[in-house]
Amino acid sequence: MKKLIRILTVHSVKDLLRYKSFFLLIFLLLLADRIIHRFVKTPGKSFVLPRGMAFSHQTADYLFGQLPQHLVQWLFTPRIIAIAAGLFLLKQVISLWPSSDMRRMHRKERGRFGVFEALLALRWYQMAWDALAVGTLCAVLGVWLVLAFLLGLSFWAHALAIPGLLSAAGMALSALPLAMAGFSYSSKLAVIRNGTFGARLKLFLYLFVRWRVLWTSWLFFAVRIVVEAIFVAIIPAGALLFIDSFWLRMLIATVSATPVYSYLKMASFKFFLEAYGDYALVRNEYGNYYDHRYTK
Repeated sequence: MKKLIRILTVHSVKDLLRYKSFFLLIFLLLLADRIIHRFVKTPGKSFVLPRGMAFSHQTADYLFGQLPQHLVQWLFTPRIIAIAAGLFLLKQVISLWPSSDMRRMHRKERGRFGVFEALLALRWYQMAWDALAVGTLCAVLGVWLVLAFLLGLSFWAHALAIPGLLSAAGMALSALPLAMAGFSYSSKLAVIRNGTFGARLKLFLYLFVRWRVLWTSWLFFAVRIVVEAIFVAIIPAGALLFIDSFWLRMLIATVSATPVYSYLKMASFKFFLEAYGDYALVRNEYGNYYDHRYTK
């Protein structure tokens, strides 16, 4: 355990500083700042959360009584399909591209223009496999969410609206760390050059069927969700939306988001290597890393 903690902390920070992987994120934050202040109106001091956010009988009636019909109507509309395609492309930018870069780091192949070399190193079949893995993950999550809905529906049908909401929400939220792990692992397995589609998909499914991979991944990504929500979402978003001074809001946003997000990406890659270190496909891809990871 001590060795794992050292890998996820000391080694991750060392590699982060060595490869300076956070400079691109600073540029993206600057771009986001310009877009937000050009097209989004700042809520101001009168901003309050809507009352509908609370658990209530009305919320339960909508969730269990009306939402299923709406979902059936929305699911296969061109707009939803376009949004899903856009989200997948965004996933490639924030996950597959950095995973390609970190693959080269851990194989000692990264050059001076590592970020751009990582982009050029991507192949169409890696994107296709990532799409397959993401589709598989969405199917598994879909089954889990249906079960969560049916559990809540059973309470609601017996006039227990609030317990129904709590049970459905709790069951759905419990899958969030594994969902994040799945989206993370899909890109890391996609950039592996060796192994067939089926062999990598089998490894990907170990997230759900191998207890060691499942519980350690759930715990790691539960912690990551909390840290990322605070330092990468809440603090930067608050700064970009509510602080008038450009330099002050960029200072707060970049100091909070860029090093933390870059660190979490690096630590997640190293955690993946530890979680899948017993499997030949991953171990052969990063043999030099495994030989020297405890000697750094």
